[in-house]
Amino acid sequence: MEPDELQEKTEHALNTGQRAIGLTTAIVAVLLATVSLLSHRSHTEAILLLGKSVDEWNFYQAKHGRAHEYGLVAEVTALLPNSRAATIRELRKSAEEECGLPEEHGCRTPAKDSEVLQPFLKEIAGEGRNEKPEGAASGKSSENTKSEKTPAEQVKESAAKQPGAAKEGAVKIQERARELEAEQRVAERRADLYDTGELFLQVSIVLCSISLLAGAKIYWRLSFITTAIGIAVAVWGWFQR
Repeated sequence: MEPDELQEKTEHALNTGQRAIGLTTAIVAVLLATVSLLSHRSHTEAILLLGKSVDEWNFYQAKHGRAHEYGLVAEVTALLPNSRAATIRELRKSAEEECGLPEEHGCRTPAKDSEVLQPFLKEIAGEGRNEKPEGAASGKSSENTKSEKTPAEQVKESAAKQPGAAKEGAVKIQERARELEAEQRVAERRADLYDTGELFLQVSIVLCSISLLAGAKIYWRLSFITTAIGIAVAVWGWFQR
């Protein structure tokens, strides 16, 4: 083979390798931009979820605090003469702030452990049960049946018929705040994985650049490894739920 022909083939091979490295760099750059976008969105989502969870916790503290205040007022009122109706009214307000309207199953007012309020709590619990007389005639009119219902049952029925009248209690708000915190932790974990994948893809671009400058394909081949790791980590972050 002539020296000129050998030099021509060497230059051709070198140019072909440079084009392959350049194409690889372009592809990795597109992947890097995609992962960077996902990372920024995940960080933004985590910040928004943090703000929402803080708002929900503040709302919970306000509702829970009011429930305690109504319970304390009921406890003081119970010590006064002829205060049965006022005490029960304050206890209902306390339960409404804590448990919502209609009340969450198994939820009770924060004043449930007060010895002074135990008789009133038992009375309210008795009203909440479906206590119908055994000899209730089946032929009674619907108006009579409605009048036999306890005040607690009437409140629950009216709340069920009027969705606008339903109120969330502190217990429900606390559950939603915890759910938002869990979503925030997932978003932060996803963002961390995207950041790690972004780092590996940046290393790949650096290796391709070194390969072009040094004319050594070993760095180009190493970039395939870091690119594969970066893609795998980013895909792992995508499936975080």
